[in-house]
Parts: sequence; structure tokens; C-alpha cells
Amino acid sequence: MKIKRFTGSDMRQAIRNVRDALGVDAVILSNSITADGVEVVAAVDYDESLLGSNETSSGTSPFESDEQEFKRDAIWDDVRYGRDIPATSQASAQSSKQEQSAPAPVQQKAFKLNDDESFKDMQSEIKSLRGLLVNQLSGLAWENETRYHPIRARILQRLIALGLSPRLARNITEQLQESDDIDHNWRMALGILAHQLPVLDDTILNTRKNVIAIVGATGVGKTTTVAKLAARYLLRHGKGRVGLITTDNYRVAAHEQLRSYARIMGAPMRVASDVESLQDALAAFHDKELVIIDTAGMSQRDMRLNEQFNLLKDCGHDVKVFLALAANNQRGVLTDVERAFKAVQLSGCILTKVDETTSLGGGLSVALEHKLPIAYISDGQQVPEDLHPARAHALVSRAVAIMQDVGIGAKDDQVSQMIGGMVAHAHG
Repeated sequence: MKIKRFTGSDMRQAIRNVRDALGVDAVILSNSITADGVEVVAAVDYDESLLGSNETSSGTSPFESDEQEFKRDAIWDDVRYGRDIPATSQASAQSSKQEQSAPAPVQQKAFKLNDDESFKDMQSEIKSLRGLLVNQLSGLAWENETRYHPIRARILQRLIALGLSPRLARNITEQLQESDDIDHNWRMALGILAHQLPVLDDTILNTRKNVIAIVGATGVGKTTTVAKLAARYLLRHGKGRVGLITTDNYRVAAHEQLRSYARIMGAPMRVASDVESLQDALAAFHDKELVIIDTAGMSQRDMRLNEQFNLLKDCGHDVKVFLALAANNQRGVLTDVERAFKAVQLSGCILTKVDETTSLGGGLSVALEHKLPIAYISDGQQVPEDLHPARAHALVSRAVAIMQDVGIGAKDDQVSQMIGGMVAHAHG
């Protein structure tokens, strides 16, 4: 048997030294932290059939007495069970020096891979290698796509440049009957997108005896949207038919903007801070055909969101909730917002700030992938002019126009990376 002490700057280096010197069959007996790094005691080349044997080889055994024989068995037990080797008498140490260099006693520390810093480094390297492999595979997949389906590949580029999610873009291209006419394929792809896009038929302004609430993150234009909806309804159905309520008690002077709009339109307005006051406000507006509730703007990660949701759920009325989504946010942010606000049942969404966005595809992707119908789009500050009912083909045409105005185009490497993200998500 060989027992040897190894050192290294860290555990990884020490284990590498053990492997290089003793091979992969080495057994770690103990490890400890030293001033210079890590010290490991390892053993190799022992025959377990000799463990506990009372016979010794003539002239070769370093154990010459019963006491030494007992110590020898104890040492082998320590080797067998991975414990520290106990200190031996000076005579035993000198005798065993012929076969091995016995290590000094070290503080025992169980070798647990999960607790070692090297394990974290290994995890990081594996993750890096996995990402590299995914990128290489996605590059090959994109190369094959462009080689065997060049028209479909170009359509995929355009759809991603439109701002659609890679998964949605890929789904659309797979439905195409590929031909050599790229313009025909492009029109077909846009037709598929428009056909699948969920929209509502001007439902808010065409419905009588309706209570709706507009929810959303901070700064997405909820209050202005409330004013546009109220003004349009009054223009279409006549004065005195709309009541406005705000539950925004968090912002300083949050009520004043809506109060100003209400005064101009001649519509009554109430402030509700809890369920009871909201019930009272709804009761006061029982004769109104449309009641619109303007809620507090909160981040999708705000812990107070549940308070707003419970307020709407417990008011005793059938409140239809619409989510205001700022079209100028990135697709990932819009997805995050939708996931947070779907805790309250959503009847649809309203795309705001369409005039400020450089890509409308993100909003379309969220609506389609999460089956969230688009009711209206808002594209300016004019009340009520800058509010329009959502029309599927008009939305797709608007998305294409924005893409062309901005001059965005998806290059091969961009599409390859996006496909790689799809692969990683599918196998992660």
C-alpha cells in the first residue's frame, strides 16, 4: 500500500495531483485546510484480502509485536473506512518507513463534493460548455435551414425582425406551403399571424351596464386610457352615462388627473380606498351604463398587488379587468407583467404607447401566446382621438410599418442565437 500526502492551492489542484501520482483508483483518506491551500492524504495499492490476517510475510512485515499487530489492523480499518491514520509509536513509524512515508495526523474533514468550492466552479464550467454546445447546435440547425429551406429561413428572419418571439415565428413558418415567391410567402405568414391574433370587437364601448377596471404597471398610461374610453362612450351614447372610480391611493395627488378629465367630460368621480368604499361607489353609480375603475400602477413584483386584486374580487360586482401593456417595453418585460397580473382573471388587454415603440411584435406575441385578446390600442395623448379598437390585420400592418420605418433586420447570427435560446429553453 502507498499512502502519500498531496498539497494544492485549492481542492481541485490537490485532487488533480492525487490522480496524476496515484491514478484513478486512489482513495481519499482525509483533507484539511492549510496556510498554503489544501492538503489531502490518499492511499492506493492495498489488498483487502490481507486486512485482518494474522499471518505475516517472513522478514518483510514491519509489525514485530502483538501491540504493533493491533495497530496495523487499526490502521487498515482507518484506510478501509476513510478515517485519519492514528499516530504510531516511534518504533512502528521507523519500521513502516521502509514501505511508506506515514503522514502526520491531520484534522479529519469529511470530503463532501457539494460543499467544496471546486464543485461550484465545475457547475459553472458545465453550464458554460452546455451553452457553447447549444450555440453550436443551433448554428448547425440554422445552416441546414438556410440550405434546404432558404425561403422559409428568410421569412423567419423577417418575423423575428417584426419583434415576434422565436418560438412563435418558427411556428408560423412551419405552417407555410413553401414556394419560390418570397413575397407570396411573406403575405401568407402575415395572414397566419393576423388569423391567429386574438382581438375583441370594440366590446367595452358597445356593451351596456358594464363595470370594467384597468390594471397595469406604473407609467403605462392607465389614467389617460380610462379618460379616452369614457370620452368615447359619452360621444357615442350621450352624456350622463359614465361613472369613474379611482383606487389609486399611493401616488401623491393621484386623483387630480382623473378628476380633471371627469370635470371636462361632466362625469361623476369617486375615490375608493377599500372594499367598503368601492362597494359604496358602485352602488352610487348603479344608474350608469359604464363604470370604469382606475387602479394604482404597481410593479409586477410589488407585494401590494394582491391587495388590488382582492379589492376587485371582493367588491360584489362582475368586474371585467383589462391589462394595460406599454408596447414600447421589451417582450420579456411584457411577458413578466402578464404573468403577474393574470392572478386576477383578465378579460383582455389594451396596448398603450404604440406611438413610442420601435417594435409592435412583442405585444402581439404576448397576446397570442398567452391567449390574451387585444381590445384597443392607444397611440398618443389626445383624448379621445388616440384610442382605436383592435383589428387583427390593422395591427399586423402597423407592426410591419414600424419595422420598415425603424429599418430593423434580423441577421443570420441573430436568428441562430434566438433559435439557440429556443433549444436551451426546451431542454433546460
